[in-house]
Parts: sequence; structure tokens; C-alpha cells
Amino acid sequence: MNKEILEKIDEIINLIEQSTEYKKYLLLKEKMNDNKEIKRLINEIKVLQKDVTHKLDKKDLLKEKMDKLNSFPLYREYNNTLSELNNTYAIIESMINNYFSDKLN
Repeated sequence: MNKEILEKIDEIINLIEQSTEYKKYLLLKEKMNDNKEIKRLINEIKVLQKDVTHKLDKKDLLKEKMDKLNSFPLYREYNNTLSELNNTYAIIESMINNYFSDKLN
């Protein structure tokens, strides 16, 4: 790949890593990893999600666990921050795709 392109990609990555949203995400992720109850609930939910595809009777239990997990302000803030970051990445990806689509077509 062209060296200039790689350097620009590195610049974009560096800008993202220096962004307030990314730093906030990392901090929230660390706090979530330190919270045993949230971690336990997330693991229980993952197991239930697999079971739900095979057993519909677990659907209510899964909803109950998800509601409990969403009751944690830390988890909600983490999800919101992650969503903001994903939106930023999607915008960047879309802009790059549109640019090349216009140039190549």
C-alpha cells in the first residue's frame, strides 16, 4: 500500500485515540471490567442469548437480565459512548467509500 496512505491512516487512528470519546470509552471499559456484578450479568446474558435461539422459554429470563444490566448507569454510559464511537467510525467509513465510489465510477 502507498506509504502516504498508510501515514494518513495512522494520523486518523491517532486522532481517534486522542479523542475525548475514545478516552472516555477506555475509562468506562476499565470500570466495567472491574465491576463484578456487571461482568456476571453480561456473561449470564451471553449464555442466555445462545439458549434463546434454541429454547424460547428463556426469552423472558433474558429480557429480565438485560433490564437489570441496563439499570446500571455505568453500563448505559458505556453503551452510549461505544455507540458514539461506532457512529464516528461509520461516518469515516462512509466518507471513504463515497469518495472512492465517486472516483472509480
